[in-house]
Amino acid sequence: MRARRYLLAWGTFLCAAVLSLPYGAAPAWADPAATPAEIQRSLDQYAAQFHGVAVVAVVVDNGTSAVYAAGTAGPSGAKPDERTLFQIGSVTKTFTGTLLGTMVLDGSVKLTDPISKYLPPGVTAPAYAGQPMTLESLAEQNSGLPPIPSNLKPANQADPFADYTAPMLWSFLSHYKLTRAPGEQYEYSNLGVGLLGELLALRAKTTYGNLLAERVLHPLGMSATTLALAPAGCGKPVQGYTIDGEPAQPMAFRELAAAGGLCSDARDMQAYLKANLAAPAGPLGKAMALAQEPRADFEDAGHNAKIGLVWMTDPRTGIVWHNGSLRGYHAYIGFDRAAKTGVVVLASVADPNVDILGMHVLQPDAVSAPAPWPAAVSLPAATLDSYVGVYAFKPDFQMTVTRDGERLYAQAGTQPRFRIYPSSPTEFFFKAVDAQITFQADASGKVTRLVLHEGGGDAPAPKIK
Repeated sequence: MRARRYLLAWGTFLCAAVLSLPYGAAPAWADPAATPAEIQRSLDQYAAQFHGVAVVAVVVDNGTSAVYAAGTAGPSGAKPDERTLFQIGSVTKTFTGTLLGTMVLDGSVKLTDPISKYLPPGVTAPAYAGQPMTLESLAEQNSGLPPIPSNLKPANQADPFADYTAPMLWSFLSHYKLTRAPGEQYEYSNLGVGLLGELLALRAKTTYGNLLAERVLHPLGMSATTLALAPAGCGKPVQGYTIDGEPAQPMAFRELAAAGGLCSDARDMQAYLKANLAAPAGPLGKAMALAQEPRADFEDAGHNAKIGLVWMTDPRTGIVWHNGSLRGYHAYIGFDRAAKTGVVVLASVADPNVDILGMHVLQPDAVSAPAPWPAAVSLPAATLDSYVGVYAFKPDFQMTVTRDGERLYAQAGTQPRFRIYPSSPTEFFFKAVDAQITFQADASGKVTRLVLHEGGGDAPAPKIK
């Protein structure tokens, strides 16, 4: 089973993606977590598909916890362990939700506070028909803000948040016009949660990093968990890779660090997972329980789901979860407090199937381990060249196929280009998205169109001049 992320409907992929979760008709109770042997086997099989990729999992099952590792930590060939450092992307958002919970419980803020209450002087808060955005709407991802600010103009597209400053954020807010009422519609927003972290820091008259360390990281003993605020990143995270095997440098964050800026390791994430499972007991138990509590509805893969203060819940399984993905890393955390089971998976590759791996560990009878990709075959340069060109699904939406050495790439519209891998002389598959391509030729052997197979449908696109 592969994570479902679609090409024709896919938007900009910068900091995180909310993925369609492949749960079927699961029972109301949770399945027991996978056995240690199955967990290690699943990690080994997954890591074997890549070169230089590290995968580490933390599993808690009824009070017993263990750390599993597979693969290699970059080109050095070193084995990953519980101290291997990863960027965790949007799993950071759950820390911001917990931070909000601590400040609500001690009376520092109220969920219903309008964001204007904490903005710097001279900054205007967007509103819709007199309805203000609140801290609650930022945490529930229904504030009305877009996924990223329109004035995000990175000098380096591979590190898009590194040069986004506070003046840019305040300028965006002062000029942005909401198109719907806050609370009306779910829309995953890195901007919204990044803003939430900044507002909480302004309320506390400190930085987001200092506030998070004081209220969340230090109480849990998470000494290795830090923010990647500078181009150098946070310490020395393991080498990350794109899904197509290209090395990716760690990403830096500034004003939107609360949305995706944390680095962590398995030992620290084990403490975080245990604390969330113990809620409402423990030093941060009440705040964590408040953050986990389902509050608002959203739709996930055609099913009703719930969101709390950032944390998401599948009502069919009771699993509370979040994921995070950057250009070279992917992380997943999911747990069931009632069953006292939970998992964290950290990987040095930007592959959404890490989510499926985590869910398989958590519920092996309900979710299969990620299926391996088909074996790629080698094709002569002349065959690859025959596929190069532009294919039109409709006049205003085209796919461009290019060749770079022995590699073939496909780019849909203005989206990033992704490598496509041949499984036969005419059949290709993506790794970055759940889609396949068939190239078709006329009687003379001239390639005339491609057919994109995605989401159970087939979309033909004639080759154009």
